[in-house]
Amino acid sequence: MLILQDISYQHPNRDVLFSDINLTLNSQEKIALIGNNGSGKSTLLKIIAGELQPKTGFIKSDSNVYYIPQIFGQFNNYSIAEALGIDKKLNALKEILNGSVNEENMEVLNDDWSIEDRIKEAFTYWNIPDFHLNQKLENLSGGQKTKLFLAGMMIHQPDLILMDEPTNHLDLTSRNLLYDFINSTFKSLLIVSHDRVLLNLLDKTCELNKNGISVYGGNYDFYSEHKKIEQNALEQNIENREKELKKAKEKERETIERQNKLDARGKGKQEKSGVSRIMMNTLRNKAENSTSKLKSVHSGKIDSIRENLHTLKDNLSGVDKMKINFDNSQLHKGKILVKAEQINFNYNQENLWKNNLDFQIISGERIAIKGGNGSGKTTLIKLILGEINPTFGEIYLSEKKTIYIDQELKMNFRFMNRHKNSISGISKNTRLKPF
Repeated sequence: MLILQDISYQHPNRDVLFSDINLTLNSQEKIALIGNNGSGKSTLLKIIAGELQPKTGFIKSDSNVYYIPQIFGQFNNYSIAEALGIDKKLNALKEILNGSVNEENMEVLNDDWSIEDRIKEAFTYWNIPDFHLNQKLENLSGGQKTKLFLAGMMIHQPDLILMDEPTNHLDLTSRNLLYDFINSTFKSLLIVSHDRVLLNLLDKTCELNKNGISVYGGNYDFYSEHKKIEQNALEQNIENREKELKKAKEKERETIERQNKLDARGKGKQEKSGVSRIMMNTLRNKAENSTSKLKSVHSGKIDSIRENLHTLKDNLSGVDKMKINFDNSQLHKGKILVKAEQINFNYNQENLWKNNLDFQIISGERIAIKGGNGSGKTTLIKLILGEINPTFGEIYLSEKKTIYIDQELKMNFRFMNRHKNSISGISKNTRLKPF
């Protein structure tokens, strides 16, 4: 079981990300954590995992927690065993089997004699190649890194699993494996994701915002239906308040105008009747005080309605949108930007792709590169950018500016002079596809 009570988090710059977070996750419960980008979903997972400390509140858990982050760049200099946190246990097992049966090794192993079998079983389930456990993660694709951390769920056998966007880098086959795992597991799950298929596999949906968590007792489709009803009611309430505010302002204006007319009429009568100057000043002050009180009454009512309206509008759901103007290019249509002839790339003395590639990229085209995890999509991008040189074939790169957003969401700007390199090919399951 996991209990979060009154959790808040403050950035180093003192901006409060969220506050009053209360959540209970029971044994074998599967919960989706959703919210707008920047609402703090990843931060909350890190707090639960113990990687960050909250500003206030406390966490109570009797579960063995396993955390799968969204970004893996921080592990690039780690070996596979180190990244999965199994290196010490494997070393202890190896030393024990070689005759070094000491207290330290026995304590590290902790009677986990089946760890190698679980590693093999987990790698087989997730279709992970026969990577050497001492291999660095830096040469693996985003999908391969994700699958390794997913394999860690079977290796460590935790009670509670935290996942942050686990399908981001997975191909369709691996996604289906994850969906099957979620459906069949009896582990407790707390998952951050934008994957609608995955979200609909979970029992409960929790929406995170700066003021706390709203809990919906169903999957994402259930949440969407009820959220739509809530939003419609909220929008209607806002519309009614806006009408009320408009009427209050009109009432204020009409009342003040009527009072001003009465004051002017009374002043005229007083002047005709020959009222003394002192008495005139006294009557004028009374009229001004009366008008001021009227203004104060109406202003108070208007301010109250305006404040209520502001609160209602704050509760409107923001919409995350990423807009890119792909058509805003100064290049003429049809210019050849990249031309590859019989290209291929070599890893560990083996060609990355079965068949060499021939293709060209023309200005104005929209292209998607599709393929399984580890098929060489990122390598191909790096070849097109000129970041690495091909092993075979030739690639011609025109003079151009490029923007590259990598798997870790880092943005790189490059200016490419016209040149040619050698390059390599791609598997039959990976292809350049116009869209």
